[in-house]
Amino acid sequence: MKAKYAGILAAVLGSICCVGPLLLIAVGLGAGAAVIGRYHWFFVIGAIAILAWAWVKHFREETRCACERRLMEGRGISLFTLLVASVIVLAFAGLNIPSYAFGGSPPATPIANANLRRVVIPVEGIWCVACEIPVRHALKRIDGVAFVQISGAGKTATVDYDPAKTNPAQLVAAINSTGYQAVLPNK
Repeated sequence: MKAKYAGILAAVLGSICCVGPLLLIAVGLGAGAAVIGRYHWFFVIGAIAILAWAWVKHFREETRCACERRLMEGRGISLFTLLVASVIVLAFAGLNIPSYAFGGSPPATPIANANLRRVVIPVEGIWCVACEIPVRHALKRIDGVAFVQISGAGKTATVDYDPAKTNPAQLVAAINSTGYQAVLPNK
């Protein structure tokens, strides 16, 4: 396998944990997002390993060509592909770092409407920004939900809702329908 193809494979592998759930949501298979999200770090570590191997392969071929005093065929495109793949892999690997390093989203603002209630629901399986999207989408579709904040770092969903239209059990059911595991919070 040429280095540039390994770089492309690394970019696809590094982005699949974030792009994959979005594609699944787009085609109506949002519950599959949780399956991909569970293996987030395996995808990232695999992508980094393949990318490192691709760089080593590129430089070995370059060195071999220099020793043989011949031009490396496709050197420019190979180098460009590996640089772009490196940026993609590092970008997707670093996508979670701000939320984990700085504690995720800021605390939710106070409820402005006295009729609304707030519940903080623990959610297992969310790891990154892309994992938060299907959960947020499922909760916002429920009639009576006024505000949703998902925290992958805190593994919680903060929801302001109208108790006359919905309840925490329905909110938990909506989250569970996405493939992530939510439970009713302890009172």
